[in-house]
Order: sequence, then structure tokens, then C-alpha cells
Amino acid sequence: MTASSTTRKPSVDLDGLTVALQPVLNLRTGAVHGFEALLRGPEGGDVNPPALFRRARREGWHEALEYRARELALQAAHRHLHDKEILFLNGDANYPIDNSCYPHLVLEINEARNLDKRALSRLQNDGLELYLDDYGVSHGNLSRLLEVRPSGIKVDREIIQGVSRDPRRYMIAKALASLAENLGIAIVAEGIETAEDLAAVRGVGFGFGQGYFLGRPTLVPDRPRLRELTVALHKTRAATPHRATFDVAVMS
Repeated sequence: MTASSTTRKPSVDLDGLTVALQPVLNLRTGAVHGFEALLRGPEGGDVNPPALFRRARREGWHEALEYRARELALQAAHRHLHDKEILFLNGDANYPIDNSCYPHLVLEINEARNLDKRALSRLQNDGLELYLDDYGVSHGNLSRLLEVRPSGIKVDREIIQGVSRDPRRYMIAKALASLAENLGIAIVAEGIETAEDLAAVRGVGFGFGQGYFLGRPTLVPDRPRLRELTVALHKTRAATPHRATFDVAVMS
């Protein structure tokens, strides 16, 4: 897959980029639901993807970076993902993508970005599933659900981290889980970093989870550890932590 055109030559070596895969687990069964492809530097080194894409837009080589990131993600998926595991791919809906290039593809769209409704409709009409990424941290969240009509939402770590200790975060997470259930869409908790937060999001009804507690981004998935997690999650019932039931008065 190559970019059709680019205004300027990229000021970074796109061939030096790699992709790491972070697992997304089914919180009800413990099974691996899929992996999110995350852009990294050479040999998995540090890179700041949002900053890199902002730089590319400023300098006029965003299209080349977009297609290179997709190419790397698809290569990693074909190399490392198992049957029916979903590839979660961050991307710009304004650039066409053929969902036949990988049979289980989800395009994550940052809800803060300006969205082209016609581009979104074309993608969805072609059968591509769209998720709203970083949900809950920018304006117009409910209107985005109406505009995009996504297959799922990924709730931002700003809400998830500390959800087991913070009554406000807990109640927001609970409301979002209920909303997703009523709309019939998937809901993913991002940024799970503790056992307590994991228990909280499972308890309020999140179907899927992602975060360092469940697995860090790696160039090659750690399948033995993922199997251990599957067994552990399958054995434990979804239950709220001991501080998860908050009195409304606590929030005043």
C-alpha cells in the first residue's frame, strides 16, 4: 500500500518506523479480542505518534505517513494475529482503506478530529467497522455518536485510571457502559493499569479492556502470558471492588 501523492518529502525516515501490538481482551471470557497497532521507532523504540502526525500535517507529508503506518500495521497483523483476532488501526477516515486487506479490521477515529461525514459513510458502506477513540475527553461526545454511529467506543484513560477510587469516574464509567449496552455497541476501557480498576470496569459492564495491566505494546505478542491472563480472568467473576458502590453524598 503506497500513498498516491505527497506535497513534500518526509523529514523523518519512514522506513525506520515499526509497529507494536497491544492486546485488547474480552473482559467476560478473558480471551484475546484483538490488538491495537501502535506506531514505534526502530526496533520498537520510543516515538510520539500524535506529535509525529501533527508534524507531518504541518510539513505536508501526512498522507505518506498515514499509508506507511497502515502498511506496517497490516504486515504485523498478517504476521502475528491469530484467526478472528481484530486489528485495531488508528487512522484518518479521509484516506480510503480496503477492508479486504485484513478480514477483521477496525478503524479507530479520534473523536476530537474534524470528521468528513461522506468519507465515514463510504467506509461504513464498504463494511468497515469504526470505533470512536479517546471517548469522553472532548466536546460533543453524544453528538459524535449520532454523527458517526460507530460499532464501538474506546473510553479514554482519563476516565478509566483511578475508576476504582474516584466516585465521579466510577459513575461516568457506569453510565457509559449502560449507554453502550442500550445502543448495542462495543465498549473498551483504555489505560487499565491496576487490578482494582480492572475489577471496576468489569463490574459496571465493560466488555473489553486494554492497558499495561493486561499487556504492554510489544513487537511480538507474548502469547504465554496472554494465555495465563485468559485463564485468570475466566476464573474470576466480574465484580466491583469493595469501594465501588459510592454514596451520592460522597460526590457533593
